[in-house]
Amino acid sequence: MRKNTIIVCITLMVSFLISIVCIDIIYAGTLSWGSYGEEVKIVQTKLKNWGYYEGQIDGVFGKKTYQAVVKFQRKNRLIVDGKVGSQTRRALGMPQKTITGQYNETVKISQKKLKQWGYYIGAVDGIYGPYTYEAVIKFQRKNGLKVDGIIGSDTKRALGISEKTDKKAYMATSRGVSTKDDINLLAMAIYGESRGEPYTGQVAVGAVILNRVKHPSFPNSIAGAIFQPGAFTAVDDGQIYLRPNEQAYKAAKDAMNGWDPTGGAIYYWNPAKATSKWIWTREVTLKIGKHWFAHE
Repeated sequence: MRKNTIIVCITLMVSFLISIVCIDIIYAGTLSWGSYGEEVKIVQTKLKNWGYYEGQIDGVFGKKTYQAVVKFQRKNRLIVDGKVGSQTRRALGMPQKTITGQYNETVKISQKKLKQWGYYIGAVDGIYGPYTYEAVIKFQRKNGLKVDGIIGSDTKRALGISEKTDKKAYMATSRGVSTKDDINLLAMAIYGESRGEPYTGQVAVGAVILNRVKHPSFPNSIAGAIFQPGAFTAVDDGQIYLRPNEQAYKAAKDAMNGWDPTGGAIYYWNPAKATSKWIWTREVTLKIGKHWFAHE
């Protein structure tokens, strides 16, 4: 009996130590509304055990988690901001340690792209830290990808990073880079935005994207212009990930080779579907198929 008790005690101690180690190596950046993952589950579990949280332990930082954090902060005389920062982490008994890592070229390329598109606010240093993690999560969630914070094959593809690009620094140019990857991405955008439009209209969509690449008000790469937050409906609703047909590839190549049916337009919209009030303030300079185009 005593032997069994000792075995149980040892098992519990080992389990406890493993749990501590696991918790300690988990990413430890500030958690706030919209955060997602194992650390959020830890917060929810602690707050639920202490009577602050009544929702599910689902790892999603939503309304109930936010309200519970605010209650906890107010009760413990912390800064009441609804975020699990350093002080709140300490009060919750969570580790302050953050992941540090070695320089990685893929991370640096990703940081540069994410910063250009407005997702990333940190230094472009090739080190995968808290800001990079948060930026990748936001990008994945925005683009309908698996939200895991990992720059895997799908996320690389969405970022426009190929195996070839992965081996060298990403260099954005004022006219985009005429590569197979850029043509493929442009074809995806054309297909997602304008399949069903006349061929000239499809080339026109590609031309608008390239015109944005050259314009100082927009990101200076094809991927940057396409994935700029809120720029294209096909990115927002996931249609950009549909497989392009041959016509879309042909339209992409024609646009890349300099055919611009719009004469330099940087905006287009479908008047039957446009919901933005701002876009209606643009002066229509051309109509092709169902799309209206504007230069400024």
